Amino acid sequence: MISLFFFGNREIDFSYFPNARTLKHLRNQNFVISPTAKCHLDSMGMNADRFIELFQKAPLDVDFRASDIRRLCPKYLIEVENQIFSSFIISDCDSLTTLSSLDDLDFFCP
Repeated sequence: MISLFFFGNREIDFSYFPNARTLKHLRNQNFVISPTAKCHLDSMGMNADRFIELFQKAPLDVDFRASDIRRLCPKYLIEVENQIFSSFIISDCDSLTTLSSLDDLDFFCP
């Protein structure tokens, strides 16, 4: 109670587990969308702003077994529920988070 009195009610983020740490890291970098991912989003009728909001606020799960994290620029498979797609791939390189593609789609984008 004393610390609450002195420091106020602050939003505190405890990112101790690997999933939370990874998402926090990816969300705090600059974000870009690859041409392939842009094609996927356009085909689903989802704009970039809506995806970015989903990425920043939705509960997501990193599938570390399906991710390729031992490379110079790690690629993460991230799962999401209640969307048209069930997962997407994010690349983490040079303090830049890049949406590479969306999975489980029935159409081809170059």
